[in-house]
Amino acid sequence: MIIVSNTTPLSELAKVGQLNLLLELFGRIIIPQEVYNEVTTGNHPAVAAVQSAEWIDVFTIQAPEKLLQLQSKFKLDLGESATIILAEELKANRVLIDERLSFNMNLPSADSASIMIWKIFTPMSELCNRWSCCDCCQ
Repeated sequence: MIIVSNTTPLSELAKVGQLNLLLELFGRIIIPQEVYNEVTTGNHPAVAAVQSAEWIDVFTIQAPEKLLQLQSKFKLDLGESATIILAEELKANRVLIDERLSFNMNLPSADSASIMIWKIFTPMSELCNRWSCCDCCQ
């Protein structure tokens, strides 16, 4: 199963010392380089946790020209845009996204105190179909 993550699940789980929940749930996850850069900058607990997590793979997106398109069309930040693009490119089974992005995408929301805020059970194809952000699921 291919799982692509945005910054928020990594940083928030690291903040409470629970980053390994993602390992337990998925085994391996993939993040775009843009997310890695965001999450490993500064003094946040996620910096060391993500840098040392051998089960997190960092990929470079193949279509960087889509970044600006997603950012301007949906008011997304760089990491969110890269996450969606990478998930599309890899044909990810699941994408870990935060509640705000879920709300913008008109997905059902979950309790913000729960790991479910990242929609870990939302297939990438549902995100693309609801957003019409790419050609992979049209």
